[in-house]
Amino acid sequence: NGKSYRYNNRVTTILYAGIDSEDDIQAESAFTAAPRADSISLVVMDELNNRMTIIALNRDTMTDIHKYTVDGKDRGAFTDHLAFAYTYGDGGEVSCRNVSRAVSDLLFGIPIDGYVVSNRASLPLIGEAIGPVEVVVPNSDLEEEGFIQGTIAIIDSDNLMTFVRTRDTGTDLSNVSRMERQQAYINAAIDKIVSLLTKDSDTAWRFMEQAEECVLTDISRNRYLDLTRVLKNTYYTGDSYYTPEGEQVVGARHDEFYPDMDALHEKVIELFYLEN
Repeated sequence: NGKSYRYNNRVTTILYAGIDSEDDIQAESAFTAAPRADSISLVVMDELNNRMTIIALNRDTMTDIHKYTVDGKDRGAFTDHLAFAYTYGDGGEVSCRNVSRAVSDLLFGIPIDGYVVSNRASLPLIGEAIGPVEVVVPNSDLEEEGFIQGTIAIIDSDNLMTFVRTRDTGTDLSNVSRMERQQAYINAAIDKIVSLLTKDSDTAWRFMEQAEECVLTDISRNRYLDLTRVLKNTYYTGDSYYTPEGEQVVGARHDEFYPDMDALHEKVIELFYLEN
């Protein structure tokens, strides 16, 4: 639009992915058999503008992902569900970096500074570390589980997995309402999460070490301590959670989400660039 921009180098990005598995997270010799990434978010910490944003990406987003042969040769980029970017790796570091690359490509090449991946087995541990959280139930999908829309539910280590993961796989587009519950939980828990990571960093790091079988990250302890400083300089508000706009359709095999790339491009400029 006739303007020029430069990248904001005071931004730090951390990718989080929750994968659909309870087994130990470890690399396998054979590629393309890893689980899918069910939940994919990018935490954006902007120290220049003192703001934190969470970009929640639909697992059904149709985008370019790299696929590998069984013996690990990169076949190049193909359009497929973002969730499968983890599947086509080795279930370890290659899978993590493949998701990071797919997210970077989707967001017009912005750099990913680190990743944290966890599986289903980590959810009770996360709930225990954070403690009970009061959440307003955003929809009626889990009424049979006792979560009534509009009421306050106490989410803790006993029911966190049910609240943020359960969906009716026999219902089309059910991931949309699951993402609504994930957003409700994050918005309610964010203050506790940030406090745990910054004010009680030793406890948080011990949790990471105890959960090493169900959490995989490229963040070292020294890097983690640096990130706690970044966290202290950024603030999360009610409108800090961003879910890209787009069209959700029922595909031949799986639901498909097609993001509005123009709107996404504008958001990327807003979050990652400074006008000259």
